[in-house]
Amino acid sequence: MSKRGAWAFWISIILVVLLIVFLFLYLALFNSNNEGVYNGRVIENPVLSLSDEQALLNFDESFVFYLLYNMKAYNLHNPPLSSDYPKIEIDVGGEIFSANVKKGLISVSDVQILNKDLIIKTTKEEAVKMMRDKNYVSQSFGDGKSIIELVASKTMLFAKGYLNLYNEIIGKSVTGNLIRIATD
Repeated sequence: MSKRGAWAFWISIILVVLLIVFLFLYLALFNSNNEGVYNGRVIENPVLSLSDEQALLNFDESFVFYLLYNMKAYNLHNPPLSSDYPKIEIDVGGEIFSANVKKGLISVSDVQILNKDLIIKTTKEEAVKMMRDKNYVSQSFGDGKSIIELVASKTMLFAKGYLNLYNEIIGKSVTGNLIRIATD
């Protein structure tokens, strides 16, 4: 190979690597803002017209949906070039719910899910408090009253947009740890 051919080869390799790194960072750091999926729909808080006792007795999929909607789970997405959609298990006081996010639509059911990405654990009381006050979400997780258990690899979570969901839940940005998270 001539000097000119070797030079062109290495420049091409460097450009391809830079393009892949740029695409990975772009897809992982920037929200795929799917709020438009819910435009025109009124998402009502199911606990507004209920007392705490009534909310605890009537806790169902609609409560979990509203909780995930408030956390902006609709912004989760498939990793690039994959059909592996985000899957979350929610353990509310021993009651198991599962959620899938496909093209911004959150669907919740009351069955366990296989190959989940993460598990959110909380009590019904904490969930009701989080639904009554959106700002209480970060406090509940910060105080350890609710927890997030990672099941999938950090790379997969990162590629599906869970970093932004984590920021919504915890209330802090972890983008400074981006490289460390991606390499774990």
